[in-house]
Amino acid sequence: METSQHLLVLISTMAMTVPLFAALCCLVQDSNQTLFRVLAAFFVAAAITELPTALHFISFSPATVPLMDGLWALAMASVMPLIWLYVWILTAEDDALPRRFLPHLLVPGGAILTLLAIAIYQVISEFRIFGLAEDRLTGAAQAINLSYWFLEYIAIRLQWGIYILLIYIRLVAYRSRLKDLFASTEKKELRWITVVIGIGASYWILSLISSLLSYAMPGYGGLPTIVHYVLNLIVQTIVAVWGLRQRPGLQPESDVQPVSRQRYANSALTNEDADRIAAKLRKAMASDTLYLDPNLSLWALARHTGVSENYISQVLNEEVGQNFFDFVNGYRIEAAKTRLSESDETILAIALEAGFNSRSSFYTAFKKVTGQTPTAYRKAETGSERLSSNLSV
Repeated sequence: METSQHLLVLISTMAMTVPLFAALCCLVQDSNQTLFRVLAAFFVAAAITELPTALHFISFSPATVPLMDGLWALAMASVMPLIWLYVWILTAEDDALPRRFLPHLLVPGGAILTLLAIAIYQVISEFRIFGLAEDRLTGAAQAINLSYWFLEYIAIRLQWGIYILLIYIRLVAYRSRLKDLFASTEKKELRWITVVIGIGASYWILSLISSLLSYAMPGYGGLPTIVHYVLNLIVQTIVAVWGLRQRPGLQPESDVQPVSRQRYANSALTNEDADRIAAKLRKAMASDTLYLDPNLSLWALARHTGVSENYISQVLNEEVGQNFFDFVNGYRIEAAKTRLSESDETILAIALEAGFNSRSSFYTAFKKVTGQTPTAYRKAETGSERLSSNLSV
């Protein structure tokens, strides 16, 4: 083999070994078993997509090559439904699987039928079962080739684009839901999945453009083959490293019930009850300073106030006009504003003392509320104080 082919085989072997090892690690997890079994299935499918290149140096019989191609198509058709299912479970509020999963089996089902057709054709043509004429076998081979071509160039490519969009929509909804339940969300936002989807979307767009250029410009060679293998290795490594330590972000502690997302048309909460609960919530922040807890959740606030999670959520949305995240961070920012104008502490120290988990989350929340960065706010406040002092003198 040439040096370039050796390099492709090496990278492909690595891209196959990483997910296989990760799949074994998933299968020994004691908690969140459904989540990790789905992730293990994804890793196995991803490893199979590398099989033809990784085993390039092995000489297979002519009858085996079409079977490997069919297996590759099945793996490619299964990768995106599995990663979507993984993200769905990871961002769900309970352990239940999605109810309408059959449409997601459409392309993998077509790949299974194609693989079965290849296997049956190989047996019939090898042993001349049923005594079919040569023209019948040729027609069957052409039909199978057409089915395989449709899978590879139409169905799977279209499927990947659809799932990239579905995962992105799911992540946006998940991040919005986080703000109903947690006062600090940066450690739960699944940004690594956004990176993976971003890489996948970029490659998908490039491959489409490359395909169009290939049809329009016969001399165009397409994307370098190594790009596919390097990106796949990067993606598999990211998913292996982060996926093995990731846990569902919306599921509550074991001793509390999930908070319903349904609107409150049938709620028994009266206006007087809502006012009373709103006062309790404000007291928990202003007097009891619960906002100082960087890991404060809706469930913790419910335990502190003795009010159900659903009622708190309803009062915040309808009476206060804020989600849980903005409600808590409003108190944090007010506390930080006082310290910024009255002390010489660092921005990071003030952020942590006010209940934020990091400097970056503090900057983002502070600018959203005040329209200024903490540094600009401090300069403006200290400048105003010096001006007042000069005027009074």
